[in-house]
Amino acid sequence: MKLQNNTSARRRLQIRGLLLTAALVAAASRGAMADTRRGVETPLDALAGTAAIVEGSVKGFTYTFDPAAGPRTVAAITDVVTHFGSYRGSTLEIATLGGPINEQRGLFIPELPRFTEDTRYLVFLNNIDWFFSPVVESYAFRIETTASGKEVLITPSGHAVVRLSEAGIELTPDPVVDTHVDFLSPNAKLRLLDTAPTQLETALSKDAFLATVGRILASAPLHGEFPTSPDRTRVWNKLSTAADAELQSAAH
Repeated sequence: MKLQNNTSARRRLQIRGLLLTAALVAAASRGAMADTRRGVETPLDALAGTAAIVEGSVKGFTYTFDPAAGPRTVAAITDVVTHFGSYRGSTLEIATLGGPINEQRGLFIPELPRFTEDTRYLVFLNNIDWFFSPVVESYAFRIETTASGKEVLITPSGHAVVRLSEAGIELTPDPVVDTHVDFLSPNAKLRLLDTAPTQLETALSKDAFLATVGRILASAPLHGEFPTSPDRTRVWNKLSTAADAELQSAAH
């Protein structure tokens, strides 16, 4: 099954209904963060699980379904620039677990990084066989340009990055983006909040963020290759760990 993003109004309402139903099923799966060899508590942990750090723009979405990989929302990313690591393509597909299963049911996992239309991102790509998302934990940052022309980074939680070190990432005290999911337009670009301009001017620039990453990598370089497809040894509704049990019920 492959559904294009330019669906009819009727179809969009169907998608809204099935995703709302699935959201109740899969809302708290900690297994959704299990695509790393070890827990990601710090940027140093994230870099240990990263094959490449790339930047690119989302140009569209498709929905796919595979009996093993499950429902996927696939973000097509173009104009890809590789800042660190071994990714060499100019385009990239981010195939996140979640989306329509059939005409009545779907799967939505709010813990996973969500990509939106007409948005540019800085993304850390996994260096292991992944299943839920090719992104290392939640290291997918929206790039936003401030009124003064500075490019800054916004996390999936909607906060802007203020400082980066090996030990952690400091964020703005309040969100700068409204992260509410509109199931009629689940991939629409998220709006900036009224307080965003002031907070964004205090944020760390993308260039400064990358410079800090480079200094960290001088003593602990990235390693491994990015697997472009989900792990074929796993089946989306037959996951074995207790933390993933919520996903199994979405198929029934």
